[in-house]
This record gives sequence, structure tokens and C-alpha cells, in this order.
Amino acid sequence: MKSEGVAVTLNEDNFLDTVRSRAIVLVHFTSDFCGPCHAMGHALSKLEKENEQMLVAEVKAMDHTEWLEAFTIQSTPTTLLFYQGKYISRISGAHPTMTIEKWIKEATA
Repeated sequence: MKSEGVAVTLNEDNFLDTVRSRAIVLVHFTSDFCGPCHAMGHALSKLEKENEQMLVAEVKAMDHTEWLEAFTIQSTPTTLLFYQGKYISRISGAHPTMTIEKWIKEATA
């Protein structure tokens, strides 16, 4: 089940196409029973609705443990920032939209 507002659930078949599909793609690693994950999902959804150049994609951490290792993800929520198809930054934990906006702006400057 996708979190409310998350447009895409990532899997092996759509990962590369998805991270290359928009200028800014946020890959949100989440867990089902994680309150901060749901809070972060709502904040990301709000930002996505305000920015047509942004896509939020979700990864269920326990369904893709190989990605946890590949991206050195140690906890959820962790959100990866892909800019113009390339991984450039990450943020861990739940944050308010203002903090996320600042993170994106600084990372893509």
C-alpha cells in the first residue's frame, strides 16, 4: 500500500526510468509501522503538489534490502535526492517542509 500522495512505488523494473523522469526525484525509503515515515511522506507529498518538476517515489525498505545496502540506508525514513537523473544527497528522519525545501535548494544549487 502506498503512502497517501506518493505517486510512484519503486521496484527493480522502474527505478532507473523513474529517477530520470523529472528534474528532481525524491526517493523516500519507508517502513509500514514507522510514524516518522508517514509524517515525512505527507511533507514530501505536499512539496510534490507544489512543484511540477518534482516527483516523490516510495521504496518499502524491507522489500528492497539490497537497495538499503547499496545506498547505505541504516534507518527509515531516509530520502534520497536525485537531480537530473543523478544521486546527489540524502536526508534522514522526518522534517518539516521548510527544512526539506532548504535541503533541496542547497543540494541543487
